[in-house]
Amino acid sequence: MRRMSTLVVTAAMAAGVVFTALPAQSAVASGITCNVAEMHQQITRLRDRANSQDRSGDHSGARNTRAEADALQRRMQWCIDADDNV
Repeated sequence: MRRMSTLVVTAAMAAGVVFTALPAQSAVASGITCNVAEMHQQITRLRDRANSQDRSGDHSGARNTRAEADALQRRMQWCIDADDNV
């Protein structure tokens, strides 16, 4: 059983690496562009909503909304970095 779970974990990790690499390659190949200003507005709206959720007592919802804003922030930074490196 232990060998099977190790095999499953190894396969999942390998698949994660492959899936992680695919969007970067397809983004370069297809020339995807990012609207940084729009992403920044979305981040601001998400952070405002998280603050509102905190004030209303929905702390887990606020945490999820902040996580979404953080993910969008990272994606926006990747777009900025990609533009700087091209």
